[in-house]
Amino acid sequence: MLFKMASFVFWSGVYNGALAFSLVFPPLYRSIGLNVCSPVWGWLIAGFLAYTSAVLIFASRDLVRRGQLVYWESLLRYVAAAVLIPAGLFGDIGSIATLLGLGDLVIGVVYALGLTRELGVTHKALLFDRLG
Repeated sequence: MLFKMASFVFWSGVYNGALAFSLVFPPLYRSIGLNVCSPVWGWLIAGFLAYTSAVLIFASRDLVRRGQLVYWESLLRYVAAAVLIPAGLFGDIGSIATLLGLGDLVIGVVYALGLTRELGVTHKALLFDRLG
């Protein structure tokens, strides 16, 4: 099976949407072992995830023109991993956060490396929106 970045980006956008949906309902995220200190923080993060979900799904339709949006999302994934992994290991947010953080790290690496390979551009071109 041939790996397609557009499909990966699309499905990771759907994944973000599912996470956003789950963070709106405290009983839902608590059932998987995630402990967000206040429902308001969960809702705020859900709004952020819903936005990034829409951006990823939108960008997946034309990576040549919108790949830089996905590349910047990879940077957000690294930040999420840097926050979630230690919070899951040493904090009270729940060990599931460690798995989510590791998932974010993997997705971020796939975005960064996959986009440069599939589009035939450099990291610098993606970072500074110089695709054309």
